[in-house]
Formats: sequence, C-alpha cells, structure tokens
Amino acid sequence: MISMNVEIDSNSDLVIGADIGGSNIRVALVDSSGNLLVRKKIDNKPSLGIEIAGEKISQLALEVSKNKAIKGMGFSSAGPINQLTGEYLNPPNLSEWNKKSLIPIIRKHTGIESKVGHDATLAALAEINFGKNKGSKNLIYLTISTGVGAGMISNGNMIQGENWFAGEVGHIIVSPGGYGCSLGCPGCLEGNISGTAIASIAKDMITNGHNTEILENNNIEDINSKLVIDFAQKKDKLSEIIINDVLENLGRGLASILATLNPSVIILGGSVAEGLSKFYWNKIIAKTAKYSIPFYKSDPPIQMTTLGEDASILGASIIASS
Repeated sequence: MISMNVEIDSNSDLVIGADIGGSNIRVALVDSSGNLLVRKKIDNKPSLGIEIAGEKISQLALEVSKNKAIKGMGFSSAGPINQLTGEYLNPPNLSEWNKKSLIPIIRKHTGIESKVGHDATLAALAEINFGKNKGSKNLIYLTISTGVGAGMISNGNMIQGENWFAGEVGHIIVSPGGYGCSLGCPGCLEGNISGTAIASIAKDMITNGHNTEILENNNIEDINSKLVIDFAQKKDKLSEIIINDVLENLGRGLASILATLNPSVIILGGSVAEGLSKFYWNKIIAKTAKYSIPFYKSDPPIQMTTLGEDASILGASIIASS
C-alpha cells in the first residue's frame, strides 16, 4: 500500500476506532459522543501475518479519515496483549502474532501513534460510557465468540493485571475432566462454551458415533456453533445435548464471576452470546441463579449488550482521545 500520513489535530472531535478480529478488521471514524460516522470492514486472515493485517488496518484508517483531521487512533484486539507496546503475549486465537505489535506497522503507513486495548476490556469501557449502564463503576463485559474473555471495570478503573492477562475468565474450570481449550486447560469455560468449542464438541461426538440431522445437508467440517444452536431449536438430539451442557457451564461461569468480582452487572456480548440469548435467555438466568451465592440467586444481574458489535470500537475510540 502507499503510505500517507493522517492529519492530526489535538482539538479535533474525531478519532479513529478499530477492532482486530480473527475473521475481519473493522475501522470507523468516531466522534466524542460515540457516533460512528464512517465505517469500513475487510477480511482478516491472521495466518498471513501481522504485516498484512497492519497494512489493512492502515488502509482503512486512511479511508475513513480522508479529508478529516483526527485527535488520535485506538484499536482493540483479542489478547493477551501488552497495552503499552501492543506486543502479543501467546494469544491463543492469533498465535502467529506472538511477540509482535501492530503499533509500529500502523505508524509506518499512517504516521499515527496508535493506542491499543484488550477487546473485552475496551467493550466494558464503552459500556460505562455509552451503554445502558452508563456511569457504572463496577461492571464486567463477557464476550463469548471464537473464545471467551472478560473486560473488568472496578471502582471505575480497568483491571489489566500484572502481565496484561487479567480477564482471561475463559480458563475458569467449570467442568473438571471435560473438554479443554487450545491452551490445554481441561474443563475450562472457553473449552466448553465458545464457538470454537461448540463446533469441536459436535464433531467429536459425531466421530464417536452420535447421530445428528445436521449432516443431512452439511458436511462435518462445515459444522459451526450457529448450526448447532439452530438445530437444537429443531429438536436435534445431539445439538440439544451440547447446548444444554453449554448453558449449564455458562451458568457456572457467570455465578463464579459474580461471586469473585461483585459487579453491578455482567454484560454479555459476542456472536455465541447473541445466538444463545435469542432462544435461551431465561435458561441463562436460571442456570446462573442455580450456582450463585444467595446475594445473587433471586435476580442475577446479567444483561445483553445494547452496543452490539460496536462495543470494542467505541472503547477503542475512548482510549484514542485520552
């Protein structure tokens, strides 16, 4: 790509917010009220390397800020990630990027000194600034998608941890002896409720002789979490077994987080959370109550995000102007 510096103005009301996902990169021009004025999206294939991804995010940043002066740029990403240097720290879903950073690549192509944050942490930041729980001082954002992670706000501050690992609640053990995640944590939340896990469990059960209607019109390699959730609605026995286990393990995880961190609310986001909430919201609440301490048992404070997939970009826009 042709490198070109973006115009920077410390008095501008505009910033660039971006989100780096496992399957796509999204970039937006955002104002201080949280309005996404211009949006761009492009496919991301992490296996092609961080340089390619850096070029893509830079190109979109140039496009959304064309003829505009901006105050700064922030981007969100799955982690773990050093939020000062942008260096990835053994990220399970971006493994090819370990010990590398997008910050110098973006600087090279745009002239912008960008800031970075963990996607779930920035989503939590967006929730307390722009979401239904605006003004909350103690909030958890739990993303359930390809993986599982949490953003945590305590007394108004982002919890990031000694080594930037805070929020890796996907590795809470909820099903001892059960399925594990890509990091090798047997029985963890991510290994049993993430989109990756749901698809993997389905394939494993089919390989071990379980019948399913999913294969009537789909190949086993094409099975994903959406298919399993959809077929559970059609009373496919295999899918129902898997989703019932997912809900049980999700309830255990949510109850554990409530008891450990005492938030005012846990906000759920991510594609799997969206899919489950459409059909199983009452069960999510009931399973959480089942495993909760008495303080939370009658009315577990669990909500779906009202910011949708824009939560992380909005959080990135906040750190961009800080």
